[in-house]
Amino acid sequence: MKKRYLALLLAAVMSLGLVACGGGNGGNSANSNGGGSNSSAGSNTPAPGGDAKQKIAILVPNADHGWTGAVMTYAEEKAAEVNSAGKYDATVITSTDAANQISQVEDLIANKTADAVVILPQDNTLEATMKKLAESGIPFVMFDRIIDSVSSNAVASVKGDNEGIGAATAERFIAAGLKPGDPVLVMPGDNSSVPEMRNNGFQNVLKENGWSDEQIAGLKSTAYTGWSRSEGKKLFTEWLEASTVDEITATKFIFTHDDEIAMGILEALQSSDIDEAKKEAFLNAGVNLGASSGLNEIYSVLKGIHQRDYSAQVAKLADLFSVTYDPAMIQTAIDDMIASLDGGSVAQDHVIPVSVVDASNVNDFRGFGDAVSK
Repeated sequence: MKKRYLALLLAAVMSLGLVACGGGNGGNSANSNGGGSNSSAGSNTPAPGGDAKQKIAILVPNADHGWTGAVMTYAEEKAAEVNSAGKYDATVITSTDAANQISQVEDLIANKTADAVVILPQDNTLEATMKKLAESGIPFVMFDRIIDSVSSNAVASVKGDNEGIGAATAERFIAAGLKPGDPVLVMPGDNSSVPEMRNNGFQNVLKENGWSDEQIAGLKSTAYTGWSRSEGKKLFTEWLEASTVDEITATKFIFTHDDEIAMGILEALQSSDIDEAKKEAFLNAGVNLGASSGLNEIYSVLKGIHQRDYSAQVAKLADLFSVTYDPAMIQTAIDDMIASLDGGSVAQDHVIPVSVVDASNVNDFRGFGDAVSK
């Protein structure tokens, strides 16, 4: 009887040992990576010490123009660096539009395919989805386009100084002779927080320099350019067509929200689609043209080395400048998330200062996008 009891006891112990050794396989399938369009993910392999790596999803719009394309490139470079370090798995997920990005965020919430999120929202239509992300408990960093209603829930909101871009532009215009009530043409980006902040910075400086609310309300603005060169060219051409020669001559200050838009204006001035009298009125007005971002093309124009010669048009401008808004800031956003995951302290409102670039200092700055020199 004793022998039978000991045999049963030994069998039970051996059975428990087999369960303990073989129980790992079923758990890994639950942690499979959900992925997304155009993603570059690391595997969910155990990190040194035996714990599964935490997964960081980096959500950015697809490359629809130079700045966004540069953001995606910098994000992919940083993800590769993070994955090589071996502590975290970083995945870059691109979206074609806001609806696509909403679907991606809601999918990763439902399927728990990310432990942390870094996101450049497509636009403000993501507000409800970003609230769901905040409620899910998944830590997130917002980059560039900030959804104000969830900013207090974010680990950090990383952005260039959008208000500083507007302020620097207004200060440059005022130094060039802009007076309260003078005509100004504004060419905004889209309906996100970015143009709103750039306009706020611009208008605040005007108020500080004697502009009334009525005069500020009289600032002329085109429709949204969508940060697009072609749309900027089209809207500028339409403004010329709709304006009289006197109105064009009186408008000596143009605030574009992006270098792509300014390039659209320069391209329009070289085209044969514009009424010659109105084109001459514009070129002889002594226009101050302000842009922003740091596109290599605008830097090439400022250097006078662009393969498409804009020297005749630029020579007619009173001023051409670009205020910096570096797409490499996405790497700062990813660094902030990693610092937070590592238990470090992160500034929740992380604003990166701007610089004004013109022909006198352009050689001190590195642009983004393809080289276009002669």
